[in-house]
Amino acid sequence: MRQERKGEGPSFEITPLYRYLSFPSEDKEKQSWVADIFLKHQLFFPSRKSFNDPFDCVVPNLLDTPGVVVKRFAEQFVERKFPNASLEDKLANVSKLISVESLESLRLDVQKAVDAAGILCLSRPRDDILMWAHYADKHKGLCVEFDGSANCNFFGEAQQVEYVNYHPWPLDEEAERQMARAILTKSTHWAYEQEYRIIRPDGASNLIDFPEALLTGVIFGYLMPDNLRQIVTRWATEGRCRVAFFQARPRVGQFALDIVRIA
Repeated sequence: MRQERKGEGPSFEITPLYRYLSFPSEDKEKQSWVADIFLKHQLFFPSRKSFNDPFDCVVPNLLDTPGVVVKRFAEQFVERKFPNASLEDKLANVSKLISVESLESLRLDVQKAVDAAGILCLSRPRDDILMWAHYADKHKGLCVEFDGSANCNFFGEAQQVEYVNYHPWPLDEEAERQMARAILTKSTHWAYEQEYRIIRPDGASNLIDFPEALLTGVIFGYLMPDNLRQIVTRWATEGRCRVAFFQARPRVGQFALDIVRIA
């Protein structure tokens, strides 16, 4: 996202990132998460266990990794770890590393770290009708806008999700990088989301402070009840949030939304 111009210092592309939110009147917990954004300037970082895709953030079965990849990883690992060991000992350690038990233990260790991480999911589009349907209570919720430009603290840390069908698991990477790769890789089925994620190791189910100036906009779903819109507007005022307000409206004659500034 950083752009360099000849003869000038570094400049940054302005990158808004969006968080779709449901706001059901009967769900006090979800309402409290929305209130915390405006009143406390905090965001809830859920565990991947609450995600709607059961394949999301799951470390793949390492037994499916091609044998040549596993063997090469084991040989390189043993050579680094035991450079002065005898050839017999090195071969024994390689055999132990490529065993079913060892590979499953490695997978479980990485999965444990993934499960403990807090993951904030953000998106580039603000007008995707599927996103509104899936994540904003069937267009009855809202969408909040943040400044995710690369030079900004907090949201500038957001990393882009990669959408793939399959790729070999990187056994030779450090455990922390393996954890991040699991969190930042999704099926191509979800590519329309254009997702970015902020990862907090061991931060699952925590509320985390964000710079209040980076909250820049609020978009009301086109089916959001008036009383709920009034609640959000009041919270934004009480929290002294300097935000623009928008309304999502169906585009005439198309399966699309227009995002219209209202305040």
